[in-house]
Amino acid sequence: MNFTQNKADVAIPYRRLRVSLNPITLGFTGTFKSLEKPFWDAYFSNSLDHVRRCKLYAILFFSVFGLLDAYVFPEQKFELWFIRYFLVCPVFLAGLIFSYTQAYRRLWQPINAFYIVVTGFAYLAMVSITPSPESFFYGVGTIFCVFFGYTFIHARFVTASIAGLLVIAGYQAVLVWVLNASTVIQLISGTHFLGINCLGMLICYSIETQQRKSFYLNYLLNKEKDKTEDINRNLEKRVEERTAALQRINRDLNKEVMERKQAEQRVRTSHEQLESIIDSIDADIFVTGIENHQIVLANRHMRQTFGDDIVGRPCYEVIHGRTAPCNRCKNHLLIDEDGTPTESQSWEEKNPLNGHWYIYYARAIVWDDGQLVQLQVATDVTTMKEMESRLQRASKMEAIGTLAGGVAHDLNNILSGLVGYPELLLMDIPEDSEMRVIVETIQKSGEKAAAIVQDLLTLARRGVAVTDVINLNHIVQDYLNSPELARLESIHPQVTVISELAPAVFNTIGSTVHLGKTIMNLVTNAAEAMPNGGEIYLGTQSCYLDRPLQGFEMVPEGEYVRLRVMDTGIGISARDLERIFEPFYTKKKMGRSGTGLGMAVVWGTVKDHGGYIDASSTEGQGTTFDLYFPITRQNLAAEEDTLPLESYRGAGEMVLVVDDIKEQRDLAAFMLKRLNYRVHTVSSGPAAIDYISSRPVDILILDMILDQEMDGLETYRSILSIVPGQKAIIASGFSESERVLEAQRLGAGQYIKKPYRMEQIGLALRAQLRPLSEDFSQDMSSSY
Repeated sequence: MNFTQNKADVAIPYRRLRVSLNPITLGFTGTFKSLEKPFWDAYFSNSLDHVRRCKLYAILFFSVFGLLDAYVFPEQKFELWFIRYFLVCPVFLAGLIFSYTQAYRRLWQPINAFYIVVTGFAYLAMVSITPSPESFFYGVGTIFCVFFGYTFIHARFVTASIAGLLVIAGYQAVLVWVLNASTVIQLISGTHFLGINCLGMLICYSIETQQRKSFYLNYLLNKEKDKTEDINRNLEKRVEERTAALQRINRDLNKEVMERKQAEQRVRTSHEQLESIIDSIDADIFVTGIENHQIVLANRHMRQTFGDDIVGRPCYEVIHGRTAPCNRCKNHLLIDEDGTPTESQSWEEKNPLNGHWYIYYARAIVWDDGQLVQLQVATDVTTMKEMESRLQRASKMEAIGTLAGGVAHDLNNILSGLVGYPELLLMDIPEDSEMRVIVETIQKSGEKAAAIVQDLLTLARRGVAVTDVINLNHIVQDYLNSPELARLESIHPQVTVISELAPAVFNTIGSTVHLGKTIMNLVTNAAEAMPNGGEIYLGTQSCYLDRPLQGFEMVPEGEYVRLRVMDTGIGISARDLERIFEPFYTKKKMGRSGTGLGMAVVWGTVKDHGGYIDASSTEGQGTTFDLYFPITRQNLAAEEDTLPLESYRGAGEMVLVVDDIKEQRDLAAFMLKRLNYRVHTVSSGPAAIDYISSRPVDILILDMILDQEMDGLETYRSILSIVPGQKAIIASGFSESERVLEAQRLGAGQYIKKPYRMEQIGLALRAQLRPLSEDFSQDMSSSY
């Protein structure tokens, strides 16, 4: 049986209830003994909040009466307050806290008796320590205690009676042995207190009896309720059985009607499910008549694309904007000569109304009215085609870049002589010699060729070591003051360059030279796009993209410094704009506008800097290029002073040059000898290892790319196993790579870029062999 708490008592005459209770303990006995535990569980649950409040009331009233102590017995107030506030109140407070534990359920009745005893004996103690005859009035407190214990705190009759008798006995003992009260006072007080206690016992007995009878009554009501529910269930079961019989009869009578309705419902449900399915597909799905071309069904996506009123209209009018069937209509391919549906057809086509590309799938099916119709599914693949186009463009750029990188590497080796040897010859040719003009022309031609090679390296994404903190405003301003712009303005006098640089833009990390060349290429391209003159706008700005920008390519969200180059020229067609960054792709006349690498170099430079490009153009109105570079919050580095030649001359140290190209080895040897170094050259890593195994060298000049299986990094590793701490500098025609950085982590020094230049190679060797601080110390010591 389920006994729940907080059940309301039912007001009926309890004398009619016949329940077996123990006359002393009032516990259920006999056949009712099983009700004892459920009764106490329910009694505890219903009494818990009330008992807690009673404890608070007891603390409150017992504490307030302390004011009376101070007024009546000022001499004994501290003893009385100790009893009240340090003995009795803490007991009640501890009991209140204990009532929130699980153990309290088992002990709450003994604790109630303990409260009565503690409070009663506290009053007895007060009677004992206060002077007579006023002290007898504290007996009233004992009466208050006994009355409170029998009624308010829901104490059991047995426990409350024991506690009350103990308090009365204690009071009589105090009267006799402590206060030496007269026999009359003992008789009167004892009689009244015993009567009050008996009255309280009777009240407590009556309360508990009524509670038990109420519980028993609820118990009987629950039993009757269960019986009633059983009867109701039986009635419901019988009603259901009768109803089921009637339903069987009705089903037999209406079977044909129900089958028809069910069939109709299945058709309706299937139609709704089919409609729900096709409406959930993000493609244009529609059904048209093969003969009349009218649309008889269109899904949600189709209606959103071409309008809600398309059902009933011809497909050629809705989809293609035509007034007659399309020439490329596939209806005749969907059925054979006998009018039987054939295999499906699929094709790709661009829609003339919205300019989107679709993949069409079509099949002939039989519609519900018996006519042949065409089911067509059109999937929009415009985004996919754009992604394919970008991927093809990126793959093409990568392939061309790989080719250009290989060519540039070979040209670098060839150009080393054209750049390096004239520098050595000019050191020995007098200033007034005619040969000096010839050699300087050779040198300048080599430098121009080297610049083209750098363009190829940029295109190959191998030409920029992105290490410096730079400011775009400075680079733009340097270009505005450059001879290149002045020469461009002299060639195109009707072109005006307007600059609008943000007062303070964030810095970025990259190469000043390559970004300067990027600006020059963009401005040059813009000027050549304005044969009749116009304006070129150069602007910078710090910007934050809080969402990706979908332009020529997708620019992710983030912080950027933007470079904008905009012109008012003839513009670029959409087809040409797709290919503008391809190497050697140009609409200009060959031989008049450079190498055809300008825009490809722009693309490679931007990618090397981790940036993005957004290009847009309108024919007849102009073109805009927006270049986005990631920002850095680092500050610009201070410019270094150029050192004189004497400061990086050698002191006769031995240098081993490792390079697989003979011209490179010879050029390096000539330069090093001019710089007062002893030199030996080898063509491979194994040759270098053999040489160092037999004789020491002061430093290596190690090419990272060697023809043999052992490249520069592996060579340096092997040499370090023979000569730990061997000094070396790294040389390469490409930019600083991961293998270069790995060699530097092993102990190699600076990285120098080919082709070799005297100052570059001299400073690198000097930094490893004789740091600036040592030279400075030697110079200072020699001056004294």
